[in-house]
Amino acid sequence: MPHQYMRVASYNALPLVQEADKRFEQQLASAGLSRDEFFAQLAPLFLDAGVAGQYAACLVHRHYLLMDGERMVTRGSSSRPASVDDSPNIVADSWLPTGEAFEYRYTTEPAIATPPPKLFFDRFRSIMDKYRIDTVGICSAPDVTNLAPDFVLLERPGSHDREQVTNIVPRSSLIGNSTAVEAIWVAEQDSQGLAKIFQSLQSLPIFAILVLSWLV
Repeated sequence: MPHQYMRVASYNALPLVQEADKRFEQQLASAGLSRDEFFAQLAPLFLDAGVAGQYAACLVHRHYLLMDGERMVTRGSSSRPASVDDSPNIVADSWLPTGEAFEYRYTTEPAIATPPPKLFFDRFRSIMDKYRIDTVGICSAPDVTNLAPDFVLLERPGSHDREQVTNIVPRSSLIGNSTAVEAIWVAEQDSQGLAKIFQSLQSLPIFAILVLSWLV
């Protein structure tokens, strides 16, 4: 499946995180689904042996506007616009249900940084089409293996132009933040391999937080 560059105008038309979350809630309501019920449909797909641990579901949104010739690229813990070039070390990292890539990351191992296979996209899109949901896409799964209990990944503006930086912070530091918005969901299994679990990455107007787990 081709993964063409998204046009800058199309990227800039993506909703900000709060608007994307609002649309997602509206689409769930129209489908007659709760979030748990919706993710229960997705969990088996993301836990398939061939892709388990590689990909996550994500809320399709943007944080900043791009200029012509730019794309959003993550390097380590920092995400910021970078000029489009042919470097093999810049690989697609987030995709719409159609398979179109909209964000990227730098890697020293491009040979193993592969996009989801066509069959995965086809199955994912069939679920999205069934419930008429277009606000959820696919991204590379964040590494949560070393995340200690009661700590979360927090994404917030950095010191550079249009930069988001991800850090680990105590969950307690977010108590009282009523504007948190879930933005990435990582599928996992419980210790017995039975119940499906989604860990959610949440966002504030300018934040994104990896937090929460629940059985679905």
